[in-house]
Amino acid sequence: LEFRRVLFRSATTTGTITGRWGLTAGSQLNATYADLAEYYSADLEYEPGTVLVFGGEAETTTTKIVNDTRLAGVVTTDPAYVMNEGLQGTRVCIALQGRVPCKVVGRVKKGDMLTTSATSGYAVKALNPTIGSIVGKALEDKDYGELGVIEVAVGRT
Repeated sequence: LEFRRVLFRSATTTGTITGRWGLTAGSQLNATYADLAEYYSADLEYEPGTVLVFGGEAETTTTKIVNDTRLAGVVTTDPAYVMNEGLQGTRVCIALQGRVPCKVVGRVKKGDMLTTSATSGYAVKALNPTIGSIVGKALEDKDYGELGVIEVAVGRT
């Protein structure tokens, strides 16, 4: 398992943990960052916050389809836990659960569900949510219509 900047009783430690480990009752493991992520192959390199779907030349790509049920997730910045680290080739680290910055177009209110938009790589407020198309929920307001980035709780519907 790889943990980045794992916090143990106010002391920061960076490194790799190997072997079989477990936490006993009363134990706690804290992470500095806030999402669980996995590497997937991608048709291009994408910047953090980009909304991706399954499809294209590789496993993931962008879409211009609103409410696209092929949703894969959002490219993360600094995940607390990463799976599939050994994946070779062009790859992206996609947040599966937790808090991440997300590219958004249009106005949203905290708590709004977000879905894929007609603007490639961006989310938009979900007006008619469809199973499998929800990126997550907005954790902050965005009161302008242009492109922007807000923090989103992915894996929440």
